[in-house]
Amino acid sequence: MSKFILFLFLISTSTMAFASKDKPIVILTTFSESSISQIINNFQKINPNINVNIIFRRNRSALQLLERGTPSKVDIIISSSSVLFHELEEKDKLQLIDNENKTPDWLKPHILEMSGKVTAFAYSGFGIMYNQEYLKSYSLPIPKTWRDLSDAKYFSHITMSTPTRSGTTSLMVENILQNYGWDKGWQILMKIGGNIAFISSRSFGVSEAISQGLIGVGPVIDNYAINSKRSFNYVDFNYMPNSILMPTYIAITKDSDTKQESQKIIDFLLSEQGQKSLETTSITKFSLAQPELAKKTNVVLNKALVYDRDGLISLLFDQAITEQLHQLNITWQSIYQLEEKELSDGNKHKLDLIKHLATAVPVSSRQAQSKDYLSMFSRVGTARGLNPAVAEEVRRWQQTLSDNLVRANQLINEINQE
Repeated sequence: MSKFILFLFLISTSTMAFASKDKPIVILTTFSESSISQIINNFQKINPNINVNIIFRRNRSALQLLERGTPSKVDIIISSSSVLFHELEEKDKLQLIDNENKTPDWLKPHILEMSGKVTAFAYSGFGIMYNQEYLKSYSLPIPKTWRDLSDAKYFSHITMSTPTRSGTTSLMVENILQNYGWDKGWQILMKIGGNIAFISSRSFGVSEAISQGLIGVGPVIDNYAINSKRSFNYVDFNYMPNSILMPTYIAITKDSDTKQESQKIIDFLLSEQGQKSLETTSITKFSLAQPELAKKTNVVLNKALVYDRDGLISLLFDQAITEQLHQLNITWQSIYQLEEKELSDGNKHKLDLIKHLATAVPVSSRQAQSKDYLSMFSRVGTARGLNPAVAEEVRRWQQTLSDNLVRANQLINEINQE
């Protein structure tokens, strides 16, 4: 009998070991699966017994997935969104990692505060990707700045994603607002919004649309543009002036039961072989041994402000631009037509008012730095519905934004009828 029990014990433990060995490491990433699959394949070549599954989620979907738990438990998170990792740390969703922190001094100002639970293994910049053949067909110059994208000549030739759908887009928008100031920054964003032909549902959808010739230009993180350039010689890219760097982070979830194997992935990405793979595989990032891009910028965001108003900016961008894109397009097309006309002094003043109405947002710069006001939106990212106070504030925004465009178009009609 005792031999039989021993036999059952040996069978069960060997089965458990086999199951543990076969359990895949689940990587949750905000990058497209194709962009990180090659470098993970390189890891698996030297670790053939470790299986890896990759799941793509947008920032807010990733947070929802990790908060509710899932049968295929997530082990590793890879993203350029410092906001995502900040929220995960705040919610105690990450565990300490054993890897040596290899972040070079020149990158440290650009990264989130390290707590031993997150490490950077690469970095990127962002800029404007464009289709040269498309621009030639419309006799358009190559845009190089955010202000260029707000110019009338690019009307209906732009696409971009949104802060709600893309963590990198959220950082781009924050970069504008901190660089130009809240009011001037939103004026630029609203003018760009008037020029947007369509919103991309994913950040890598911008590069796909430009590569396919569906649109001319759009702001993207550099790795998507570089990958497209490898396949299409008519695609090119310029880094934005006064733009931030976007480190790529990796962390292990607190609930992971494959920490040892997950550590091996981090070890590989930080190793000489892994760092060299960053440039040659589809992830296309700058390694921690390549400071060239970092030397070209000293722009660093106020990280506390980034974290505090991420919810506000995502929601406001959706209400001001995404949800009223069609009406913005109509309004700005009419504005551009008026700019081509000879106007009286009175109508010039009216046109200035029209532009003000078409670029104003219903949140003041003072509110955008108020801890009390910003705290209203701190849970917007993962909540299934808005709390009553936020819902009421959003209704106020919607009414103000709608009234502004209605009034702008009334003034446009008055000028056209003279």
